[in-house]
Amino acid sequence: MAVRIHGYLISTWTRTACMACAEKGVDYELVPLKRFTDEHEAMHPFKRMPVLEHDGRMLTEGLAITGYVEEAFDGPKLVPGDLEQRARMRQWQSMCADYGFRQVVRGIPRDRDPSGEELAEARGVLERFDAFVGEAAFLVGEAMTLADIYLAPQVANAREKAPQLLDALDALGAWFDRVAERESFTSTRYEPPGR
Repeated sequence: MAVRIHGYLISTWTRTACMACAEKGVDYELVPLKRFTDEHEAMHPFKRMPVLEHDGRMLTEGLAITGYVEEAFDGPKLVPGDLEQRARMRQWQSMCADYGFRQVVRGIPRDRDPSGEELAEARGVLERFDAFVGEAAFLVGEAMTLADIYLAPQVANAREKAPQLLDALDALGAWFDRVAERESFTSTRYEPPGR
């Protein structure tokens, strides 16, 4: 059975799931979700997205979904074999799931101009991310990992809603430029209405 991802690309977590599939070479179908309906709640008890459907299984939550994609399918490894790199990847996943999502994705609104406090909180997180980037081509080495797949949609989200947040964050900007050229990124791009 084919992989189906229920959600919308406006969701950074849906995009993360789609990017993981694309990097692994896994064909998937992006299925629009009837948000906040009984059908949605039957798939995800918290009515969130994405939901990955495969072989009769329904999986929720980014960590479970990306881990499943990594382990269930052949293709390039998205989790490093090296213990230190794997630990660093998990640090990035945790930082993205907590600080990046809360202060950058959720903290910067789409429907109004962000306040100075919202911008300052998001900028603080992005500055810390910039300092943590390192010298390698990707976040934990010379190969794309789940760390990159977690962070890329969040940085894209910041660029869309408040691009000034990324000014003078050179390490993060150079990393993002490399990731933004990948097929997994370009094929999952969210285009806001009216652009």
